[in-house]
Amino acid sequence: MGRLTAIIAAVSCVFLSSVCAAEDKPGSQVMNFESGWRITQDVHDLGEKLRWFDPTNSSGRGGAPNPADWQEIPRLAHLQLLLAPQPYFGRELRYFNDAPWWYRLDFATPAGAQSAALRFEGVDYYAKVWLNGSLLGEHEGYAEPFEFEVGKLLKAGKPNILIVKVSSPWDKDNAPGAEGNRIFSVMRNMLKGTYEHADTFVQRDVNPIGIWRPVELILHDEVRDQNQPWIRTSLAGNAQSATVAIQWLFSNDGGPQGADLAVRIVSLADDAVAAQSSRHVELAAGASVVDQTLTVLSPRLWSTWDRGTPALYEAELTLTRPGKEPILRSVKFGIRTIELRRSANETRFYLNGKPLYLRGATYWPDVYLSNVDRARYERDVAAAVRAGINALRIHVHTENPEFYEVCDRMGVVLLQDFDLNWTFPADEAFTGRAVKLYGGMILKLRNHPSIVAWIAMNEVTDTYRNVVRPGPQLVAEAKRVDPTRPTIKSSGNRDDLESGDGHDYRGSLNGGEYKDIFGTTEKLNTEFGVDAPPGPEDARRVPQIAEELKDVLLRVSELHDYQYRLIKYYIEYYRMQKYAPNAGYFQFMFVDFCPQSFYGIYDYWGAPKVEGLGGGLRALEESNQPIGVFMEYKDAPLALHAVNDSLQDLGDVTARWRVTLSNGEVVTEGAHDIRLGPDSHVRIGDLAFPVKQDQIYRVTLDLASRDGRPLAHNIYVDPFHHPKRPKGYPDRMDHELGMRLWWAGMSD
Repeated sequence: MGRLTAIIAAVSCVFLSSVCAAEDKPGSQVMNFESGWRITQDVHDLGEKLRWFDPTNSSGRGGAPNPADWQEIPRLAHLQLLLAPQPYFGRELRYFNDAPWWYRLDFATPAGAQSAALRFEGVDYYAKVWLNGSLLGEHEGYAEPFEFEVGKLLKAGKPNILIVKVSSPWDKDNAPGAEGNRIFSVMRNMLKGTYEHADTFVQRDVNPIGIWRPVELILHDEVRDQNQPWIRTSLAGNAQSATVAIQWLFSNDGGPQGADLAVRIVSLADDAVAAQSSRHVELAAGASVVDQTLTVLSPRLWSTWDRGTPALYEAELTLTRPGKEPILRSVKFGIRTIELRRSANETRFYLNGKPLYLRGATYWPDVYLSNVDRARYERDVAAAVRAGINALRIHVHTENPEFYEVCDRMGVVLLQDFDLNWTFPADEAFTGRAVKLYGGMILKLRNHPSIVAWIAMNEVTDTYRNVVRPGPQLVAEAKRVDPTRPTIKSSGNRDDLESGDGHDYRGSLNGGEYKDIFGTTEKLNTEFGVDAPPGPEDARRVPQIAEELKDVLLRVSELHDYQYRLIKYYIEYYRMQKYAPNAGYFQFMFVDFCPQSFYGIYDYWGAPKVEGLGGGLRALEESNQPIGVFMEYKDAPLALHAVNDSLQDLGDVTARWRVTLSNGEVVTEGAHDIRLGPDSHVRIGDLAFPVKQDQIYRVTLDLASRDGRPLAHNIYVDPFHHPKRPKGYPDRMDHELGMRLWWAGMSD
């Protein structure tokens, strides 16, 4: 699983020959501005005052930069990836954010072009846009698309000049009362989780900046659609039928006019037409919403891969007007219901009316989102499924669109975080900005059946938990934009009934030992885990990291072993509490988002951390599969348990156990028959024998059907000698390399 290194060559769309038709907009022509861009940094931030946006002002003497001052870039991506020799650490990265960057693109349009929309899919973070010297507007965000109508400003058949000013500045204000706290000291003014603002998880000098997703000029007539149609589904009659409600938004620059709307819904499982309809609609001047409702009989329900089939449908929409090219759209969606029940004793998801136990991990594959593509998502999600994962939490950021499409198809449910994290302003102005960006994120992603909940904030400190802004406003906005899904107000606040999930880092970040969770309960844990460095071979890919870790790399096996034991203990402990009260867990996190040492089961290059006993991946392979057999223990054995997370009734099964010493001597062995129904947990029975502290035990468990078919297998190697948190745990940052380092040889 090596890192993707291939770079797709960009095709210039600067001239007329580069105009191409969009696949889902055959009534339009789309110019893809993938290359031809030039950049320059405005080191004194005087560009606007000196009118750099004015195409007639190009003398280079006090005015706009001389043509020689503009540097051509090969593609659109975060500027650190294009210009920095090492984009993941180093104080030289700070200059990328110390001053704004200006982008320039020269292009021509067809002579007949009259109406057009200029669309940006992603600009990180603040953007100000001019076309042919006229200001189009400003935008805040990094992953939210935005667009402008520009037809009246285009010079058809002549050169056009597009100018974009981009900035992503450092937040420097200190949070009141948090001086000296490395995590919570900086007031987070930008709503951007890929920038950690202080010495925390993302290296202090990394703050992604740039136009990083496609830019398009959409040539159209006076009517065009805006955003994707919104598709909502609901079930009726014990799931014997489903209602599919469609809303399609149009912009009409002309007068009122009639059109014919046709909708066809196709099941992607067999290409069968599940429903279709057509009707006449009227498009008012300005904005118009066209809606249609259809019924699908005997619908195939979308489900997780371990409990059914992630069935998908495609809605094919056509709007036809007399004498005009039709406007077409196609949207993939799933039919399913989701519910989150919360009380003092429960935080449990229900999918299609049945409780869903979440075996999850958090996911964040790269701090630079422009460095990830569909192939990487396919690789990572497939690895997650093999490890038994049926849920991912997208931690304090938004991924590329391709990621959500992969999860829809593979049947992995998602908890989608917003970027609001830790410490932030609580005034009305900030709340307004947060609500706008939160609503925009939901608007963009709400068609994906894989997303089962929105998370408004992450780990809000005690100082901010009870403030009147922005938590309640974010929850209200989520309900307004998408009433079909629940919202977790503040992840990590288990006692808040608008949140309900907890984070637990005992044995790692919070000190103590992982076995300290014994005797506790957790309704839903959305963060636990432990840092583990990459293996020696991958660490040496970056000489600076290998040098800093030279002593640590000698004990990588010990650290990977500790990750294995901690993750295995947490997972099994929660699974033996299935629905009593635990409803799932999310290991933090599945892959490292940078080359430095981090919490991933896989390192940045896609290699599992499997030195020694096998690291976190072995823990998932043994303990995280849909069907499992486990030993309950702390310092001595207590009982055996079996869990079935699938909806299959396994009927009568046989559990077998065998306990041996390191010399092969059998301490105890036996078998017991139980009945294991669908989505169930069964305490098989007691397992008790005296543990001698000077002995090393090996426990082997097997679960098989009555006909001998293997259902689950588990092994415990020396389980009653729990290792303490390794000395030199990385509870502080290396300021230059920006990682939590294992300081070998230091006291705990």
